[in-house]
Amino acid sequence: MISITLPSGEILKMQKGTRSLDVVKFIKDKFSAPVMEAIVNNVQTDLQYPLTQDCTLDFITLDSELGMRVYVNTLLFMYLTSAKRRYPHVKMEVRNTLGSALYIKFAEGKLSNEEVLNLQFSMKDLVQRKVPINLVTSTKEECMTMEIDPVCDDDRKSLINNAPEGTPVYMYELLGNKAFFFGKLAPNCGYCSKFELFPFDEGVIINYPSHHMWHDIENFEENKKIVHDVFQESNEWAHTLNCATIASFNKQIEQGFNNKMILVAEALHEKKIIAMADKIAAKKDKLKLVLIAGPSSSGKTSTCQRLSIHLAVNGLQAIPISMDDYYVEREKTPRKPDGGYDFECVEAIDLPLFNEQMEKLLAGESVRLPKFNFKTGKREWKDGEFKLKEGEILLVEGIHGLNDRLTANIPAENKIKVYVSALTPMSLDNYNRINTTDVRLMRRMVRDNQFRSHDALRTLLMWEDVRAGEEKYIFPFQPYADIVFNTTLIYELAVLKKYAEPLLKAVPIESGKAYMTAQRLLLLLSFVHQIDDSDIPNNSILREFVGGSVFRDAL
Repeated sequence: MISITLPSGEILKMQKGTRSLDVVKFIKDKFSAPVMEAIVNNVQTDLQYPLTQDCTLDFITLDSELGMRVYVNTLLFMYLTSAKRRYPHVKMEVRNTLGSALYIKFAEGKLSNEEVLNLQFSMKDLVQRKVPINLVTSTKEECMTMEIDPVCDDDRKSLINNAPEGTPVYMYELLGNKAFFFGKLAPNCGYCSKFELFPFDEGVIINYPSHHMWHDIENFEENKKIVHDVFQESNEWAHTLNCATIASFNKQIEQGFNNKMILVAEALHEKKIIAMADKIAAKKDKLKLVLIAGPSSSGKTSTCQRLSIHLAVNGLQAIPISMDDYYVEREKTPRKPDGGYDFECVEAIDLPLFNEQMEKLLAGESVRLPKFNFKTGKREWKDGEFKLKEGEILLVEGIHGLNDRLTANIPAENKIKVYVSALTPMSLDNYNRINTTDVRLMRRMVRDNQFRSHDALRTLLMWEDVRAGEEKYIFPFQPYADIVFNTTLIYELAVLKKYAEPLLKAVPIESGKAYMTAQRLLLLLSFVHQIDDSDIPNNSILREFVGGSVFRDAL
């Protein structure tokens, strides 16, 4: 017998080899959402994995971001297995998410609308029958000789070959189909009853619930197409460079193409920023306001600086305005349900003042600009009055830039909205994508350590609140951007690895979810070959995070 200590302090005596799944059956009435994953001694563990010694045991439920990752992985495996059995001639590539939806592109062949509907029926049948998804534990050596899936086989073997000798490799089996997943899956298909399939672009969309509303599916919004197109363009470009997967990227490094990848990636950024500046300059007769928004660690500041330079080439002087200076005074700041200040909601901005000043400036009038004092929580005022001169435009950076409430009184012809984000096109293999949020988290962690002397734990502990603010105040407004700029650099994980790994390794096991996130990111980085950052130009967006930026004074 072994002792299993639950979060409540209750201790269960169970037979050695008991699975976490079996423990759930005894305490399932204590959960408000389905249990998707176990936490054994602060380590994320599959529900099917046997417990062989005394341990602490907690659980991850579907109403969390981690729980939803398990749900999506399981849905994906159900889809791939059904497609392989019914339409083996069609090869798939898992591309990107669009909100609570996953886009899968046809790499070879395609499916008709009727065939997509047939796949949905097949998946629903798996759910109805609660077909088991078996955890298969193998050694690295066994996996290297095992043929799993021709689509991913070479990439998978290359990735697993990077693992230390003796490392166990966990795979999954459904109806005889085996696959390697970067993450856990549910014990059976019955866990994933909420989903829908439909054709989209050059492939299929799997629409599923969000973790906030896990019991139902929201309608898929077609107006996410602009972000989807940017994802697709980046992915096609990565394929052209033979860097669409981590395995193929590593091969480029092994063949000595580090510098070429850096130069080409930076040239692409430069090309996109020039195109952005040209588009803005084309409207300069009426345009006076450029609004730039994006989630944390997207590289907004460097983008603003580089854009300003290219606008100057086009005869436009960009005057930076920080939305942070328009915060309402501290005592007027809205509160969160827990009583804390909600600095990220749009009501935390003095909208009447912002609109009034923007209107006056666009009309050629003078205004005295505010300067918010974050120490006192009070508004102060800059010396003198400011007036737009001929050839000058306002460049406003802030999280609410895409929200029309911010500039409700400004005519559309006088403004352009730019959405900046790191939309990672690279995957581990054709089935295991890299979450764009994980890349931004590593950027943020490295920057916080480099310039704010924060350890990784501090960044990880605040990240959940940051993400909640993004989902509420930034992501819903993506479709309303006039321009989307993807700040991802194809080589950045190989550079961030040098800085992020020691920070992540220092996260203590006692830190709970922070430790689990650190271990997941360390596993991701273990697959990536490291490269030196000495060849990165000093105006690169990546310099905003690792240091050495020519724009440092403005960051």
